[in-house]
Amino acid sequence: MPVLNKNVFFRIQELSIFIPTKYYFTEMIQVPGGFLAWLGTFFTQFFFYPWLGTSIFILLVLLTQFLIVRAFKIPAAFLSLTFVFAFAMLLIATGSGYLIFSLKVQGHIFSTLVGFAAVALAFWAYRKMKTYFWRSLFSVLFVLLFYPVLGFYALFSAVLFVVYELVLYVRTKKKGILLPLFSAVLVAVFIPRLMYNFIYLKLATHWIYLSGLPDFSFSNAEKVQWIPYLTVIVFMLFCFLILFRKNKSELGLKSLILIAFVNLSVLYGFTQLTFDDENYRTEIAMSLSIYENRWEDVLKLARDNNDEPTRMIVMCTNLALQKLNRAGDEMFTFSDGDKHPASPWPMRLVVLNGKQFYYQYGKSNYCYHWAMEDMVERGMRVDYIRYMVKCALIKGELQLANKYNSVLHKTLFYKEWAQKYQQYIDQPRKMLEDKEFKQLQPLTAYDNKLFGNNGVMELEILNEFAYSESINMANMDIAIQSTLILRNSSLFWPRFFIYVQTHDRIPKHYQEAAIMFSYFEKKVNVSHIKFDQEVVDRFNQLLKMTEKYYNNSNEVNKKLFKPTFGDTYWYYYFFVKNIETV
Repeated sequence: MPVLNKNVFFRIQELSIFIPTKYYFTEMIQVPGGFLAWLGTFFTQFFFYPWLGTSIFILLVLLTQFLIVRAFKIPAAFLSLTFVFAFAMLLIATGSGYLIFSLKVQGHIFSTLVGFAAVALAFWAYRKMKTYFWRSLFSVLFVLLFYPVLGFYALFSAVLFVVYELVLYVRTKKKGILLPLFSAVLVAVFIPRLMYNFIYLKLATHWIYLSGLPDFSFSNAEKVQWIPYLTVIVFMLFCFLILFRKNKSELGLKSLILIAFVNLSVLYGFTQLTFDDENYRTEIAMSLSIYENRWEDVLKLARDNNDEPTRMIVMCTNLALQKLNRAGDEMFTFSDGDKHPASPWPMRLVVLNGKQFYYQYGKSNYCYHWAMEDMVERGMRVDYIRYMVKCALIKGELQLANKYNSVLHKTLFYKEWAQKYQQYIDQPRKMLEDKEFKQLQPLTAYDNKLFGNNGVMELEILNEFAYSESINMANMDIAIQSTLILRNSSLFWPRFFIYVQTHDRIPKHYQEAAIMFSYFEKKVNVSHIKFDQEVVDRFNQLLKMTEKYYNNSNEVNKKLFKPTFGDTYWYYYFFVKNIETV
C-alpha cells in the first residue's frame, strides 16, 4: 500500500490542508461531522511522508477492529471476519482514483475511519449499561452531543442501539426495552431536523442525515464509491448474529463456510473495485516531478509507462523536453496517444493538471484563475495556495503573495516551502537567482489574458503559441513545436526561417518537417538550407517505402512504417491522427 500508492497518498495531502488555528477549526465545524473532517485533515497531512501516513492509517484500522471485537463480543473463532472492515477501509483509501481532484470534502480517508471507530466505541459503551433508564439516557445524550461532532456516525450509532433493543425485545418480550428503543429512534429522527432548522444554516436539506460522509453522487458512476461504506454498515449489522449467537466458541462446518465465503467475497470485491491504473500513477508521479523541476524523471516515467499514454502524459513529456531544450530532437520519439483516463466519470485535464500547465507555460493569470475557482468550489488546499503564491510573485503582487504564503507558514510540513518563498516576497530581486523563475520569465512575453478554453486546454495552449505574434528567441522553439503538433505548415515556415537565421543547428524534427512540407507542397524552396545527411537519407527511404506500399490501407502502413520511422515527425504527421485533445 505505501509503496505502490506513495505518490497518490502524497498527492492526496497536497489536495488537503490542515491549519492549527481557531479560525480553521470554526470553519470546519460549520456542519455536522465537521470535527471528523478536521481530524481527517489533521491525519491526512502526515501523508507528506507516505510511510508515516500509511502507518497511522494501519494503526487506526487495527484499533477500530479491536473496538468492533469488543463491542460485539466477537470470539477468536470469528476474528477473521473483522478483515471485512479492513478491506473496506483499504478500498476507501485506494479506490477513489481521479475523484481525489474533484471531491469537495477533505480528509475523508481518516474521517471515515475515526467515524466508524467512534460508532464501535459508542455501541460498546451502550451495551455495557444494564438498565433501560441508563441506556435511554445514553442514547439521547449521545445523539444530542455527538451529532454535531460525528454527523452520520452518531446517527448510525443510534441505529445500532435500536437494532440491539429490537433483538432483545424479540428474545425476551420485556416491554421495558421499548423505552431505550423509542428514545433512540426519536432522537435519531428529530435532533438532526431541529439542529438543521436552528443551528446549521449552511447544511443542505438532503444532507441532514448524511453529513460527515464524502460528497459522492448517488445517481451516476460515483455511486460505486458508496460500496465500502455500505459494506461496513452491513458488516456491523451482521455482527449482531455473532453477538447473540449461542455457543460462540464452537465453529461448525456451516460457520466455517460462511466465514470463508464472506472473506473471499470481500477480497474479490476489493480487487475489482480498487483503482489500479498505470497511467493514473504515472500522471501523478509526473506532476510531482514537474513541480520539483525533476525533468529527467518525467522522461524516465514516460519511457517506463507501458500503457497507451493519456494526453496528460504526452503533455508532461513534451513539457519536460521543452524545459531540457530537447523537444526539437526527441518529442516525436516518445509514444503518443489519447487514452481516456480509466475513470467511469469524465475528468477534464484542466481539473486534473490545468494549474500546473498554465504556470509552466507562463500563463500566471490562467493558473491563478483556476486556483481561485477550485478554492471557491472546494476550499483551501496546499496545491492551490502554492500556485497562488507563485503567480502573485510573478505578477509582482507582493502583498497578495504574502497573504497566501502566511497560510502555509502555519502548516506542519510546508513551513520550509513558505520560508523559501518569503525571501522572494521580502526581497523580490532574489527571484532573479531562482532557476525556476528565470526559466519562466521569457514565457511571460506572450499575452497573458484570460480566455474561455471550453475545457480543451491543450488545444488552447497550442494555438496560443502557434498563432501568437509575440515571438521572441526564447519562445521560438515552443512556437515551432506547436505548429508541428497542429500540422500547420503555413505557421511553421515563417518561424522556421527565423530559426535558421538565428541558430547554428537545426533540430532533427524541424528538419524533417521542412523537408517533407517542401517536397509535398512544392511552395517553399529549401535547397539553400544544409540538412543533416542522415535526415535526407531517411526521407528518401520514406519515399521509397511510400511508393512500394502506396496501395495499402493506412492502418496496414501504420504497422509497417512504425519500426523504421516511428521516431520521426513524418510518422506522427501521417499516422498519429484523430487525437482527441482535452
